[in-house]
Amino acid sequence: MSPTLRALGRAGGLAEFDTAMPEVLRAVAGTVEVLVSDGRLVSSGSQWGHVAVDIGGTVYSRAHTNYYVLPRAYYLQRNSYRVTVGLVLRMSGGEIGILRRELQRRAALQAPYDLIGNSCSTNVADVLEMIGVLAHDPRFQWDALRRTAVSPKEVLIIVSRSPRLLRRNIYPKLK
Repeated sequence: MSPTLRALGRAGGLAEFDTAMPEVLRAVAGTVEVLVSDGRLVSSGSQWGHVAVDIGGTVYSRAHTNYYVLPRAYYLQRNSYRVTVGLVLRMSGGEIGILRRELQRRAALQAPYDLIGNSCSTNVADVLEMIGVLAHDPRFQWDALRRTAVSPKEVLIIVSRSPRLLRRNIYPKLK
């Protein structure tokens, strides 16, 4: 079960979202921005959009060919042919460290791309859920033992509902 869900002991084993704000976040230590870009029919793999994470000006982006680690300005310039929505989330310093280390580990590993288990959106959903930020819709995870693909649109919708959301940034299409 996702660490962002907890069983509440209700009849039938129903689970409910744990939406309580962790005490450590009452004083915001920092932010992370989840970057969700719109789809593009002519790009292999980007038909459904793209998701990346900006931590302190460094963007971690899983693409078909590589896992890229890029400066923020360069990433946004490279993706200026499409609209991008930035979801700024508050995080503790410890949570930011966990995210950064895990994304660096994944980038160094350069595991082969897989739509179900190693795509841009599944990577972002996985790392956010490591620290308790729900990033996929659990209603469509019928079998907890099996992976289910997570789309960029799903990440955008679910993360937009997080109590950690501070603001949305819109990066318009420039090209």
